[in-house]
Amino acid sequence: MRTRVIVSCLLFGFALATTVSGQTRRDPRAVAMGGAYGSVSRGVFCIDYNPANLAIEHQYKSYRVWTGLNLSLSSNFLSLNGYHKYNGKNLEANGGALKQEFLDEIPSDGWRFFADAHIALPFVNYSFDNKAITSDLIAIGDLGLPRGLVRFIFNGNPIGESLDIKFSEEVLLMSQWSYSMAFPVKDFLLGFTFKYLQGIGYIGLNPDSSYGYINTYFEQGKNYIDGEAKYLFQQSIGGRGFAMDLGFSTKEIDGYRFGLSLTNLFGRIYWGKRTLFSRIADPEKILPWNGKYFQYEFQINEASFDKFFKKDAYKNIFPGKGKSIDDSTKFSISYPTLARFSVAKQFDEKTLISSDFVTGFENRLFSFGAWKWCIGAEITRSPKWPVRVGISLGGRDHRELTFGSGYHTGFLHLDWAIGLNHGLWVTSAKGLNFSFSIYTTGKRK
Repeated sequence: MRTRVIVSCLLFGFALATTVSGQTRRDPRAVAMGGAYGSVSRGVFCIDYNPANLAIEHQYKSYRVWTGLNLSLSSNFLSLNGYHKYNGKNLEANGGALKQEFLDEIPSDGWRFFADAHIALPFVNYSFDNKAITSDLIAIGDLGLPRGLVRFIFNGNPIGESLDIKFSEEVLLMSQWSYSMAFPVKDFLLGFTFKYLQGIGYIGLNPDSSYGYINTYFEQGKNYIDGEAKYLFQQSIGGRGFAMDLGFSTKEIDGYRFGLSLTNLFGRIYWGKRTLFSRIADPEKILPWNGKYFQYEFQINEASFDKFFKKDAYKNIFPGKGKSIDDSTKFSISYPTLARFSVAKQFDEKTLISSDFVTGFENRLFSFGAWKWCIGAEITRSPKWPVRVGISLGGRDHRELTFGSGYHTGFLHLDWAIGLNHGLWVTSAKGLNFSFSIYTTGKRK
């Protein structure tokens, strides 16, 4: 029991201590340039952005990442501005004007907490000429409260309006192993990446089998509250899957370079598969509910004031039950696909401007079903101390201001970056990104 609690807390804590920013694999240069990286990434760092860039000949023949960490944490509602605006204030003053403003600012998908972490495993991440081998440990968390429940907590149950209380929760821990190659074709460059996705652990609500609502009626012959909900939790230790990336890049044209890439094509992780981790970890001892599915259902049966004075009123008005479900180890989740259009302009040897348009095809994990625009700049007037800055707008109500630098001496490179997430200023930001890496390079003769 003690082992299960400890490992479960580690699984959730690791994912929560680390925003879903539309990209799983990141490095400090990508973060500092706001994600505008599709046409400027090189060597091992172009994986998950545009593998065609492996075929671009530049000053470094090889890259090897020795250590690195990328953390991101944010919400869609909590900022310093919001805290000072509502904390300690009388929300009911002036006819409840401030309260109504607070309710109007609740996002359509409710209060969400986004988190992810990416760790490039030491020594394994390596590129040489037009080939690369990479391995990454990835944790993703997407937790929150539905808008209907937040409104119910702060404003009670509105009459004649249905409150949606469907939850959407996911925590994923996995590793990604990939092999990439690129080659020139006439005036273009083509690249591909084959990925093996190894699921370590997953806990989440099945989106197709979970729902909930509350209705309040106040009319002739109908004066009560009703509702129902069902939530189905899936979980598993050990999973396998595959995905691939395709990349296209032009050769440099008057200082410009254009790129197109599709990331995680056909990506899906099948859970309940035998892996090295699942062989040494017993789901019944690690996961809650003995490693099974868990389903919870409740109803509100025409709750009215007079019914609360009857015998067993609570049981009859709010019947609910939870149960574990066997054979819960076989299910799959999609590993969302991203499309990226990019362009970069090298103005001189020391100034680089780049821009990307990125979109996903579903709102899940690191993906978002909307376009995001990124623009970044890198200035290398001092080759040892590069300066980078970037802005991104769009996506999942996403606004980000980023900056970073590094220290490059000989073959040893150290890069770092910090980003303000869901806001362009410290007071309006609702999260932070942090990234650093240490890597070595091999120069061409």
